[in-house]
Amino acid sequence: MLKDKDYNIILDSLSEGILILDKKKKVILSNSSAEKLISWTSPLKGSSLSSLFHSTELTKAADEVLKEDSVRKLKLVCYRGNTGDKAVISGKGREKQYKLKLQRLEDKQLLVTISDVTKLERLGTVRQNFVSNVSHELKTPLTAIIGFSETLSEGNLTREEMENFARIIEKNSLRMQRIIQDLLLLTSLDRTEVDSQMEKVKGDRILSEVQAYTSFKANEKGITVEYSASDFSVKCNESLIVQAVINLVLNAISYSPENSTVTVKAGKKGKNALFSVSDHGCGIAEEDIPRIFERFYRVDKARSRESGGTGLGLSIVRHIAIIHEGTITVESELRKGSTFTLSLPLN
Repeated sequence: MLKDKDYNIILDSLSEGILILDKKKKVILSNSSAEKLISWTSPLKGSSLSSLFHSTELTKAADEVLKEDSVRKLKLVCYRGNTGDKAVISGKGREKQYKLKLQRLEDKQLLVTISDVTKLERLGTVRQNFVSNVSHELKTPLTAIIGFSETLSEGNLTREEMENFARIIEKNSLRMQRIIQDLLLLTSLDRTEVDSQMEKVKGDRILSEVQAYTSFKANEKGITVEYSASDFSVKCNESLIVQAVINLVLNAISYSPENSTVTVKAGKKGKNALFSVSDHGCGIAEEDIPRIFERFYRVDKARSRESGGTGLGLSIVRHIAIIHEGTITVESELRKGSTFTLSLPLN
């Protein structure tokens, strides 16, 4: 026969929060998970359900279950005593989301099980936003390709018009190709399907590869890119770090005025290798800085699309930094420019 102490051990081993309430909806038994989930500092025993969750919806559901011997499931969004829309507004992304199940026990007692589904709900939102963004980003060039292809197939066009339409189709096809390539890279980074082999690479070698890839884009816009590297080596996945710095340089070129200068430096500080890219472009507003590494987030959407950007470049940089246990930071001032710094452990 199990003793009361054994039942308590079993309850405390559960990840779900467990509350048992009397017919007045006051807690008579709880487990440690319940206290952690709802961040309750004082003992739960004797607390009323309404004091734990200020929700008329939950109170009404509890009354119905006690009266009708039914089972109810509901979700609550909570933050510091607030629920629902108030919690979302006051929480500003820090609110908690719970899934609760209510059912009646003997003697009109109420069993409430609590699960924290905050991460699952946010992951679902991120996934939905990502699919929506991908669809939107691909729809724009695809619409152009279809529209101009149909016009070409109809004939009755001058040679000049045909060549112009063909260039538009090619431009939008290449844009779709770049988006797909970046999405595939991000997916491989997310799943860590990346060659994890690290090797010692000279800083100036990385910048040399970056310069070879980005020089055409810089010359096209009349921008001077100045490169300088101190004598150091960093243990890294070379192709990924080259890709990260390329993205930073192309981003700087895209947002810089013509005939300006972009500065790229590689050096070491303490136990870290630093790759910095500075421009004299339009800068980034303070409220935009926390979001610029999100997928498809653009500070200036019109300019970014015009320059051929996919909206994924900085997100890729962030993922590459994480894989190397490094960081990516930015300092920026409106109308003066920005400096992005990729920091990596030397070993």
